[in-house]
Amino acid sequence: MSKPLSLYLGRITPWQSTHPKFTATVSGTLEPIVTAAAVIGTFPASFDLDVAIGAQLDATGQWIGPSRNVPLPIAGAYFSWSDPARGWGQAVWKGPYSQQYGITQLDDETYRRLLKAVVMSNRWDGTVPGAQAIFDAFFIDPETYVFLQDKAQVPYPQTTFAWNTVGRGWGEGVWRGASSGRQLGKVNVAMTVCIAGKIPSKVLLGLLAQNALRLKPAGVTVSYRITSVDRAPLFGFGVQNQYVSGWGRGAWGVTPERLLART
Repeated sequence: MSKPLSLYLGRITPWQSTHPKFTATVSGTLEPIVTAAAVIGTFPASFDLDVAIGAQLDATGQWIGPSRNVPLPIAGAYFSWSDPARGWGQAVWKGPYSQQYGITQLDDETYRRLLKAVVMSNRWDGTVPGAQAIFDAFFIDPETYVFLQDKAQVPYPQTTFAWNTVGRGWGEGVWRGASSGRQLGKVNVAMTVCIAGKIPSKVLLGLLAQNALRLKPAGVTVSYRITSVDRAPLFGFGVQNQYVSGWGRGAWGVTPERLLART
């Protein structure tokens, strides 16, 4: 915290305090320094992630990583079948050098949520509850339901068939030929981020398509599946809620790129 000018003027000795010109000289010399110190003292708060705006938020983003300017697919720019607005005489052909993406600038609130999500991802402990907390902080719309499906499986050894051995008899052990070695079972290390309910905006879909949240454990495949019907749960068997439902209510899950391509 900067100190007020009166504090320094109060330290003038009694011998000079009775001289107005001396006091005025000290005041004129110290006032710019005190004012500059007060301005510098506000800098940390100006660049705080919770309150920073505009250029200050951009500077904070440079330390964290993601830029405010993100590439998003250009919707409705080129010729397409079965679309009167992009049919013959309406749209242009997409050539080999035509731009597929345009630069979109995120608003302060969206950019702030992205930066916070990246900070949380950098401190993520690798657990599903930890990942769920990150997505809950990024998707603030109460009508959008985000949940994770962890499909990781632990490898298991394929034991060979043997008589009179528990766990290696009929239906349990596998036959091994002369050239067969010891084999391991298949490993499926994957995580699917599912989004049901209200479909996120095009900007958020573009961020997901680029993995802008950087939520990916080493060696694990991360994919996104989003409801193809707005405000509908994802299709699934044996469950009936706002997240997953069966025939007549649930919708197929598609990738963010698929949703962006159809707009």
